[in-house]
Amino acid sequence: MNSMLRTIAHESLCLVEGPYLKHYRRGRFRLWNGVSFTASELPGAGFNFAAVLGPAPPFDEIVTTSREFFADCAKGWGILVEADAGHPIEAELLQRGWAVDEDEPAYVLPHIEVANPAHPEFAIRHVGTAADEAAYYRITAAAFAVPPELAELMVPPSSFIGDPDVALFVGTCSGEDVAAAVYSRSGTTAVVAGVATLEPFRGRGFGAAITQAALAHAAANGCTSASLRSGPKSRPLYERLGFQYVCNHRTYAAPSS
Repeated sequence: MNSMLRTIAHESLCLVEGPYLKHYRRGRFRLWNGVSFTASELPGAGFNFAAVLGPAPPFDEIVTTSREFFADCAKGWGILVEADAGHPIEAELLQRGWAVDEDEPAYVLPHIEVANPAHPEFAIRHVGTAADEAAYYRITAAAFAVPPELAELMVPPSSFIGDPDVALFVGTCSGEDVAAAVYSRSGTTAVVAGVATLEPFRGRGFGAAITQAALAHAAANGCTSASLRSGPKSRPLYERLGFQYVCNHRTYAAPSS
């Protein structure tokens, strides 16, 4: 089971091209000798990284190829590994003094079991209009305290509406849009992200309800499993929904020189 969950986490979160990338002007993906490269307009190593999660070329070859791929990423890139798994590339990163930029737990829901997300004071809608899509971005930017300049970059030039592999959701309480979530499809795995609730409305089950709504939609569209990376405060929520911790995906930021 652990091997299966690890494969789902690695492939869906790192090793397969995310369908969202095609909506960004600079979104791109490459597989090279077992290493995957993901880049987008968003800045930093968390959004621009080479994932080394299995047998791979020597460290210096990876770095050389990464520098070429991320040449236009002026605000940095990194190398992602499975944390503390004994991979020789992580040993090289530590030996050469690369600093950790992100260290996020990867979770997998092995089998989506559709639950009724009904909530007496909470209505959820699948985003299908430009106004709803704008509401999604307003909620996530506010909930995650995203700086305005980064919030602008989060909105892709090409709308997600109509993409069969990406679905956004907005939740409303007493007529106010207060929660959001998104999933993208990676094979038969739904990659859940952007689960957010505005601070005054937290602790009322809205995050769980909108996540369940996204999972139900994913299941209806052929997904049998789900994956995500979680921040520390959200881990209990996902564990209650049946997500199982698999490993940490740790990203080391490339030195500026």
